[in-house]
Amino acid sequence: MKRVLVATLAVFVLVGCVSARSNKKADKEAEQAVADSLTRIEAEKYLSIGVDFYRKKLYEEAIENYNKALEYVSDYYAAMVAMAKTYQDMKDLTPAEEWYRKVYETHPDSVAGYLGLGGIFLIKASMDPLYYDSALAIYQEGVAEFPEESDFYHGIASVFENKGGVKAADSVYVAGLGVNPDNLGLRNSYVNFLTDHDRYEEAYENELYIVNAKPEDFIAREKLGDIAMKLKKYTEAEEAYLKVIELRPEDVDVRVKLGNLYLIQKKYSSAETRLKEAIEMDSTKLVPRIYLGVVYLNWDKEGQAEATFKEILSLDANNGDALYFIGTIYVRRATRAVKQTTKEAWQAGCANARAADSYFRRAISADPSSNSGRANKQLEYLEKVRTELKKKLFLQGITEC
Repeated sequence: MKRVLVATLAVFVLVGCVSARSNKKADKEAEQAVADSLTRIEAEKYLSIGVDFYRKKLYEEAIENYNKALEYVSDYYAAMVAMAKTYQDMKDLTPAEEWYRKVYETHPDSVAGYLGLGGIFLIKASMDPLYYDSALAIYQEGVAEFPEESDFYHGIASVFENKGGVKAADSVYVAGLGVNPDNLGLRNSYVNFLTDHDRYEEAYENELYIVNAKPEDFIAREKLGDIAMKLKKYTEAEEAYLKVIELRPEDVDVRVKLGNLYLIQKKYSSAETRLKEAIEMDSTKLVPRIYLGVVYLNWDKEGQAEATFKEILSLDANNGDALYFIGTIYVRRATRAVKQTTKEAWQAGCANARAADSYFRRAISADPSSNSGRANKQLEYLEKVRTELKKKLFLQGITEC
């Protein structure tokens, strides 16, 4: 009995020791978890500050805070990616490549390292074509690791395209979609590739596939409409734009596109309605007003067109489009005067010609790259009109025009 009692006491002592050790271990683990949690919070704080600086394009300050975040958590994925991206935006490719490589090595289960390195190699390839092979290798490795990630296929295709292999690039997209036809990101990249090469019929079919898969995607709908416009599929474009308005009632820009569609079809009343809607929704935008003025010009409502363009000039005195189109209105009036039969009409024609000349020269001065060509053509024509008016006035003893 004594032996049993001793043995029992020994077991209790042993259990007590083990229990004490377990409690100490649990306490240490709990303390470490708390410490890790606090460290992570500090790291997240500095990352957040860095991101705020980055958004303000204060890159040096952003990097300083990313470094502080990494002092707390050395393998902090978000901070490492942010660091690489910031250096890339600074066009400092060497540290950008180094940080993307750290992400690639430290976090092989994420796509950022692969895509980042591939992107840096593509940029460097524009200076040294040998980097195309490096980009291709990293993108192919990425595809093997992440077959669902469409950006890798796009990267491979970009390498082939930049090396002059458009057919090879096309085959990459086709092969990728063959493996996974429902990879909509890849299909969207393929649509961009097709439109870049003016292959609008194929682009339309692929974009339609995306729209059918995601009928509530207003971005895809609008893109479908844009491609349909290139193909002059006006009914399909109209349906797409109207659906965008249904899905996104506050969208101003798609109303302008719809107005342009109706302008092309000479449905001037419908165009006017949609463009006025756009103007009412955002009175600061000038593009809807410019299109509205063009609608009135084509609708032979010169007075309303002139009033619209002058309203634009009251908001932006150097708007090249408004200056140019007002000039065309005065050209029309000067041209009509040639066919008149009175001295007063011819003199009025000369006054309109001078006004047109002034507006065209202001348009060229406001935006030479956009307006020089079209304005100079109008000025050449205008000179012929003035010559005819001068001939008529000369017979009346008037030499100025």
